[in-house]
Amino acid sequence: MGSAGRSFLFRRRAKAHTFSGVGASEGFAAARVVWICVLWTLVHSVLASKQVKNLARQVAGPRYRDGLYRLAYNAQSVVLLLWAARRFARLPDRELYRVSSPWSWLFRTSQAASLGVLLSGVRVMGILRFAGITPLWDFLRGKDIRPEPEAQGPPVGSDDEVVRAGAFRLTRHPGNLGALGFFLFMPRMTVNRAVLIVLVTLYVVLGSMHEEYRLQAAYGDAYERYKRVVPFLVPRRPRR
Repeated sequence: MGSAGRSFLFRRRAKAHTFSGVGASEGFAAARVVWICVLWTLVHSVLASKQVKNLARQVAGPRYRDGLYRLAYNAQSVVLLLWAARRFARLPDRELYRVSSPWSWLFRTSQAASLGVLLSGVRVMGILRFAGITPLWDFLRGKDIRPEPEAQGPPVGSDDEVVRAGAFRLTRHPGNLGALGFFLFMPRMTVNRAVLIVLVTLYVVLGSMHEEYRLQAAYGDAYERYKRVVPFLVPRRPRR
């Protein structure tokens, strides 16, 4: 075989080795995405569980539990989310598609609208109370602290009916819908982001179903009547 033939074989083998390495690195990265998401979900769900909250009440007492737990929970969620984002950004990745302007503006607008839905739900629940600032302030001032609801959802009004305000008029889980929409409308999609979106979708659906169970247990018939009017997750035309 001449030098030209040997050179061709060498380049072909090197190219095959490169593709094999890229495939292996992508598979490794996807597995790491799953691992990071599972770890974040596990910590997030365990600390949000009724069992852990009751344990905190038994260990620290009702006042410390009601005054400090929500803020501490939000703080660890932010820290863990930043850690997950940092690990995610360091993983090898491959672009699947990129939406160019002007269509990318539509995607960005949809992301902004998704965040608006999320924030609308938080506003109905009370931004400062949701963040843990209100119970902390009451704790520091020595005032009575109103226990947080068993589940994160719309409050019950003075008429003992679930309040249908803001995004809670369109969906029973605006926070989860808004988070899902933000990821779905990314104008640039990669392999790792696609894996992340699948996991986020599973978490949103299963988490919303679990939240339904807790809200139903907390509000009873009032929540059942609310369910008949407002859809589970995806908004639709109101029933007549």
